[in-house]
Amino acid sequence: MNLASHRILSITTVFLLSGALLLGRGNITRGQAAGSNPPPTKLAVVNIVDLFESLNEKLAADSDLQKMKSGFSDEAQKMQKDLDDLQKAVDSPAFKKDSTEYKTQLDDLLKKGMEIQAYGQYAQNKLFIETRIRTASLYNKINDAVAAYSQANGIALVFVADNINVDNAKSQEMLQAMVTNRKLLYAHPSFDITRAIRDKMNAEYGAGPHQ
Repeated sequence: MNLASHRILSITTVFLLSGALLLGRGNITRGQAAGSNPPPTKLAVVNIVDLFESLNEKLAADSDLQKMKSGFSDEAQKMQKDLDDLQKAVDSPAFKKDSTEYKTQLDDLLKKGMEIQAYGQYAQNKLFIETRIRTASLYNKINDAVAAYSQANGIALVFVADNINVDNAKSQEMLQAMVTNRKLLYAHPSFDITRAIRDKMNAEYGAGPHQ
């Protein structure tokens, strides 16, 4: 599932570019009325990449996408075998090159070749669309889970943590982008709620119905 996995991970990087997540929505408002409860003051961080990769729902999605990709691959192999068999028949000396049957076989050969190309493009697009849908859905669930956890625990702001390793930069431009795109340089481990969110989401996923 290299293609599908790569697309999921490429979308994951978008999470890192989304900046700080303002959570506890509804709890922090401008000009709060006198006598209302004070807003929460706690801060927290979530490593989006680690969270995303450790969710059971993401692992299940990877498995589904792999099965879909394998199914496409099996069908493409069958189509290719039919094309190869037809090619052998066309190349057989039994056919007279100027016969109507030979021309008909050539037309069939051309059609099957085009069908294989079209099917390959369809399979690639289908995998991309399904990956995008699954990723977007999971990202929304992450936002909701972090918001709910923050509201329940008096957390006002949750910042995005990352695992960026500048030693992996392959060019000056890449290094510059990695440095400037960082949203958080340091957070004390006690502020990290990644594991708590992971456990909460995995428990909810395990308890819910799945297709």
